[in-house]
Amino acid sequence: MLQKKLVLFCLFGLLFLWTNPLPAEVISIEQKDLYAVQVLLPKEQKLSLPYILTDFGPGNIHFLKRVDIVLDQEGRIAGLNLVYTTADGFRRHVFLRDILGWSFCEIRPGSKGKRVTIRVITSQDLDELK
Repeated sequence: MLQKKLVLFCLFGLLFLWTNPLPAEVISIEQKDLYAVQVLLPKEQKLSLPYILTDFGPGNIHFLKRVDIVLDQEGRIAGLNLVYTTADGFRRHVFLRDILGWSFCEIRPGSKGKRVTIRVITSQDLDELK
């Protein structure tokens, strides 16, 4: 009888661990030398602030510091968090949700670009401004 209770307890424990949502963590970090980064937004989505950048081309890729691909508790993509510094010197952290996709263009040999950190994080890590 004690053995059956122990087995059932272990099974419930494994089930609980297996169905537990993702903990707050940085899942992966990679640095890439990029030429351009574009974030594709739906046409009907208007950004409320005109100074939010979603297109970092060859002329302004040097502003971009980091791109965070944010996952929700179930492991689905919740959006992108862009960290960049503009010409006025202010560092901006912008979270974009409901995006259609993104494009990272790596530099070709001999071209100029910028080394950008790309992270995959959980949504609980968004509150940590680094």
